[in-house]
Amino acid sequence: MSDASSHSGSHSSSGSDRSGAHTDERPGGAAWQRVLYMIGFWFLGNIAFSLSILLGAVQFIVVLINGEKNEELAAFSKRLVAYVWECLTFITYGQEEKPFPFGKFPEERPDERDD
Repeated sequence: MSDASSHSGSHSSSGSDRSGAHTDERPGGAAWQRVLYMIGFWFLGNIAFSLSILLGAVQFIVVLINGEKNEELAAFSKRLVAYVWECLTFITYGQEEKPFPFGKFPEERPDERDD
């Protein structure tokens, strides 16, 4: 009987360990998952930032050729800059919602339009 009671006692302690691993309730588990997302959004944000710089150069060439900016290019550039901002805000814990591709790509904000 003492064998059965000691055996069941060890089962219950390992059972609680097993349930903790199933629900991923390890201390810092969510933080390590977030750091992986942060690295991914740092990478995507850097690509978007570099593309924004390139689009600025393209817009400059368009202005030299046509004498005025391309509105569609300017609108997309604003959306791209908003995406970089969303990535940075997620990385710095300013928001919990994950940016694109997990959420929507940002729209142009009304307060950012040139009137």
